[in-house]
Parts: sequence; C-alpha cells; structure tokens
Amino acid sequence: MLKLFAFIFASLPYLPVRNPRTQTNRLRPSHSRLLRRPSHFTLHTSYFLLILLIGCTERQVRIHFEQAEKYRHEGKIDLAIEEYKAILGLRPDAFDAHNNLGYLYVGKGQYANAIAQYQKAIAVKPDFAEAHFNLGVAYVAHSQIDSAIAAYQRALQYDPENHEIHNNLGAAHTMANNYREAEASYQQALKLKPDYADVYHNLGLLYTYAGRYRDAIPQYEKAIRYKPNFADAYNNMGSAHLELGQYEDAIQHFQTAVRLQPNHALAQENLRETKTRMDAREAGEMRAQHILVKTEADARKLLEQLDSGAEFGALARLYSTDTASGRQGGDLGAFLPGTLLPRFEQAVKKIEPGKIGGPVRTPAGYHIIKRIY
Repeated sequence: MLKLFAFIFASLPYLPVRNPRTQTNRLRPSHSRLLRRPSHFTLHTSYFLLILLIGCTERQVRIHFEQAEKYRHEGKIDLAIEEYKAILGLRPDAFDAHNNLGYLYVGKGQYANAIAQYQKAIAVKPDFAEAHFNLGVAYVAHSQIDSAIAAYQRALQYDPENHEIHNNLGAAHTMANNYREAEASYQQALKLKPDYADVYHNLGLLYTYAGRYRDAIPQYEKAIRYKPNFADAYNNMGSAHLELGQYEDAIQHFQTAVRLQPNHALAQENLRETKTRMDAREAGEMRAQHILVKTEADARKLLEQLDSGAEFGALARLYSTDTASGRQGGDLGAFLPGTLLPRFEQAVKKIEPGKIGGPVRTPAGYHIIKRIY
C-alpha cells in the first residue's frame, strides 16, 4: 500500500509564564494622602503587609518558573510538570502556566490532561488565542477532529492574521473530508505567508487525497522550493507520480527522500511498491476512476459538469452509486486484465491516461471513466 507522510501541523507555541499581575499600585494609598490623614496609618500598614505577601508570592512563582524551564530544557518533563502545578497552587489564575502545562502533557501523550489545562487557561482568559490554538492541536492528537476545527476557528477570532492557525485548520478540515474548506484555509495561510513550505506540502496532500494527483505535484514542488531538504515532500511527490503510473519520476523522488533522510521508512517502502507496480505494468496493469449512475441521462449530466470544470473525485463522492469507490473519489485502484467487467476494461484501454470517457454501459449501470494509467 502506498505510504504518504502525514500532515505538517504547526508546532505548539511554548509561552514563558509572565510575572503575575498584582494590584499593588492600586492598593497602595498615595503618600500625600497619608500625610494629610495620619489616622489611616493602621490601614496603610495592613496594605503594606499585603504587598509584602504578594511580593513573596511573585518571587515563589518566579523561582518555580525558572526551575520548570530548567527541567524542561533538560528533558525532565515530570519534574517540570510538578513545578507548574506549584505555580498554579500559588496563582490558580496564571493562564500562561495552564497553557505551558498543557504543552508538557501533549509531549507525554496525555491529551485529556492537556485539553483540561488549555480549557482552564481559556476560562481565565477567553481571548487567549494561543490556548485555543494549542487546544486544537490536542484535539487532533486525541482524534477529536470536529472539536479541533471549532478550537482553531475560535483562535482565528482573536488572531485572524496567524498563518499557522489557518494551516492547522486546513489540515483538520482535510482529515474531516471537508476539502473545499481545507483548500480555502490553506489559500488564506499562503496569502499571509507566501513562502510557507508546510502549507504547500499540506495542499499537495489535500489534492492527493482527493485524487487530484496532477494538481498535487506542483504544490510539492513549491514546498521543496522553499524548503530544499524537505524529505517528506519528496516522498509525497513521488507518491503522486506513482499514482499516475510515472514510475521513473516516482523512483527519483523516493530516492531523494532516502538520500536526505536515510531512515525514511515510508520512502523505502514506496520504492519497493514502485518496483512491484512496474512488474505489474508489464503484465498490462491499468488504473482508473469511475462514477457509476443508473441512467444514461444522469451520466451525460455529469459529463457536462466535468466539461465545465467540475472535479472528478468530488462528483464521484456525491453521485456514484458505487459507494465504496465513491468514497475514494471513484478510484478503483490498480487492476490487471480479466479482473473487472470485460466491457469496462475494454473502455479503459481506449482512454488515454489522464483523459475521461463514457458513458459506458455494463450490467452495473452507466459509467463515466477517468483513466489514471
């Protein structure tokens, strides 16, 4: 089976805990007022003690924060977590500490704990865009894609010009098969940052999943233009060429991925898959997408939409009565002669790779066919 590298999500921001805000300036009466009203001396003394207590808390928080950072940089994550818990014991409203603690829980794979911390940060500071963003990352890791989409959308309410949030929202939409929304999010990310290699990579993946292999390849090329040593982009571009039956190009890109990253297991596996398919091609292997409908009239309406620029895979998902392949954009996968209905195979042989033909009638119904190779 063809192996694609996963989406590139933007990394989680790690925010240093800011010094807790205190109200000391507001609590301290002015000196002129005290001079005029000596009777307030006792009140001033109580405020002074409160200020000292707050100052002590600040120092304790600062010490715990410095220790947490030290432990984090040393890879002592459990100790860093305990330091952040100590901060929150002193200052439960330290929203940055909740955010950083969530980050550490994500690193340990404790996504439920991370989600809880991000939610606490947001409860204290509802417009905290970074916490909404990080909450989305945790939801994706926890396979709660709809919740991730909602979190990224809220993050954009408070930080609409953040290209990383648009990228992650696009990736989440792709995982939910919301391809149109995903493409719009990626395009917005590129509008904000035209040299964002990861977005071009993710846009290539979107087109690959949609069966738009020829559209995917230029996106991978752009990703590599801005990140020349992007091994995963080379692997995925090779995958797109492989899906199109362009074996020599596929091998070249897989080999480049392995050269850049010698332990790239997916590229190594894809090289083996390419050689297997090359052997099958010699035996007459073909590959095609189709849309199956009940009547010739329905088929001709679909042809009109395709002639007007509609995307084949999208129509297959919407209208094909072969729901199994329809979910894959109509992709039937590779097949050897004698595998499918004879009349269908004969029609595929007459269509040039990349072209569309039909309608073709078989006992199953009427087919619109797009030959991949």
